[in-house]
Amino acid sequence: MKALVAVEHAMLVAAWNMLTNGDLYRDPGPDYYTRRVPTKTRARAISQLESLEYRVILEPVAGTA
Repeated sequence: MKALVAVEHAMLVAAWNMLTNGDLYRDPGPDYYTRRVPTKTRARAISQLESLEYRVILEPVAGTA
């Protein structure tokens, strides 16, 4: 039931924004939350790997640091 209410809320917010701003709906994309909070995504991935008993060592990719 909570998921249903969350989806309904998201639809209402999108409709309200389209009607008040006159904009068309733009899908934020499948990686919206990854781009929005990358540190949280990285911490979650590390935690999941460590819970599977892996040791995680992060190294920057050459040319991006």
